[in-house]
Amino acid sequence: MKLQFKTNFMMKQFIKLSLIFISLSVMAEEKAVIDHAIRQQIKIFNLHSIPILPKNPNRAQVELGRLLFSDTRLSGNNRVSCQTCHTVAGATSDSLPMSRSEDGKGILRRNTPNLFNVGAKSRSFMFWDGRVHFDAKTKIFKTPESALNGVNPKAAHISSVLTSALSAQALFPIVAENEMKGRKGENDIADAKDNLEAWDRVVRRLKIPQYNKLFQMAYPNVPEYQINIGHVAEAIGAFEREEFQAVSSPFQRYLRGDNDAMTHAQKRGFFLFMSTGKCIVCHNGGDLGNSTAFASAGTPQWSASPFKVDLGRAEVTGNTIQKFFFRIPSLINVAKTAPYMHNGAFQTLSEVIKHYDYVSKSINIFEISNERQRKIPVEIKVGKNPLLLDDIWLSTQTPITPELRDRLFLTKIEMNYIELFLKEALTDSK
Repeated sequence: MKLQFKTNFMMKQFIKLSLIFISLSVMAEEKAVIDHAIRQQIKIFNLHSIPILPKNPNRAQVELGRLLFSDTRLSGNNRVSCQTCHTVAGATSDSLPMSRSEDGKGILRRNTPNLFNVGAKSRSFMFWDGRVHFDAKTKIFKTPESALNGVNPKAAHISSVLTSALSAQALFPIVAENEMKGRKGENDIADAKDNLEAWDRVVRRLKIPQYNKLFQMAYPNVPEYQINIGHVAEAIGAFEREEFQAVSSPFQRYLRGDNDAMTHAQKRGFFLFMSTGKCIVCHNGGDLGNSTAFASAGTPQWSASPFKVDLGRAEVTGNTIQKFFFRIPSLINVAKTAPYMHNGAFQTLSEVIKHYDYVSKSINIFEISNERQRKIPVEIKVGKNPLLLDDIWLSTQTPITPELRDRLFLTKIEMNYIELFLKEALTDSK
């Protein structure tokens, strides 16, 4: 009797272990299959991980930039700094659909972009409309200030200090009335006759013992009297480049060859992202963005009342084909940087995915809820003119975004997997 019991027990254990072994074998086979499929797609789309940048050897410059980034002296009325919009709580954005004006009473035209990997060498265009550009080969800038632009810029003493589009970008919120400068009659910077004079006045504000020493340490070969707004912007750029690197998300570690970095569910989401969802066509590269490309995502339009259309890239280039085109952003840490699109039209990733699944419907049914309206300090209007809606829809019908011409017909399960990939695999624990 005891022998029979022992035999039965051993048989059950053997069967149990066999089933576990078979299950593990099946799982290993599935893992190998999906990894192979993903690696093939990675080759097709030529995805490369973003290199981890070495720490800037000029630590004094980085620390100077850190202080300047949070200093309200850079704003006309001493009310705001870079950090006012690029907050820690908002994961380098501000969690608002459109940022507040410097007096807090109005809203700007667009959403505050996050700063993750903003210092990558590939980032040659800045702002949603790309109005700041730097050609690393020719060392030529193209910006809203003509004195900085071209082969022989009038303000060469400033542009020669700048080494990237990122640094040049830091110059322009300072002289934007609603962002940092304020209105004429309110302060000395706003009363300047042009940008160059306004920037000189900002630098004069920084001529205090604390900053004099820091500028000397950051730029030891530059006499104090030659310090200009270019040195201010270059320091801010150095800080942003180093501080906001995000290169350790599961997705990025997977790109570097670690097959165990992503879970099976995340891999399924990534595969759908590249295949059925067709997201990879625009969101490619090591941070799933394309900072040199502009496209229309068919984003619904809304603004402070009275309603004003935002033509995006076309306002910079004058090219009507680029109406409603905006820079394609990186998706690293996208789960932390809601709301989404250039105007914060969508509050969740689920809303974004549904928009891309059926763009023409999304444009037509878009509304701002009363609850959301109450959180915005001014009356807002949604662009509902049929001609405008047609214009937005037609802007997606270009060779750049052929995937938006028809519905994607994503199933709910597919949407869930893509959302899971975006939320989990693209989040850097740092």
